[in-house]
Amino acid sequence: MQKAKILTSLMLAVSALVPLASHAQDHDRDHRGDRDRHEERVDVDRRADREMAHRWNRGERIPPEYRDRQYIIDNWRDHHLAPPPRGAHWIGVNGGYYLVQPSGVVLNVTIGG
Repeated sequence: MQKAKILTSLMLAVSALVPLASHAQDHDRDHRGDRDRHEERVDVDRRADREMAHRWNRGERIPPEYRDRQYIIDNWRDHHLAPPPRGAHWIGVNGGYYLVQPSGVVLNVTIGG
């Protein structure tokens, strides 16, 4: 009879600990998710900072994503820019205007227009 009471007490004690362990795992998982989301946000912020701060110089190549149609300046006169030579065009990025060849190589830079 004494052994049965001890066994019952042990089983109750173990069953009381199982939800605590499960809760601790959930808590750890929640914090891991927060950390992952924070790291993602920091990566996006760093990428945005690099893109905003970067200015290309003459002779450098502008990455293809900035040579997309949305960045091309067709109305260069309205921006007080010189006419582009045949085959070249102006690209506007972050307040800077870049005269580029079709390959993306910068021929001239004007900041602010």
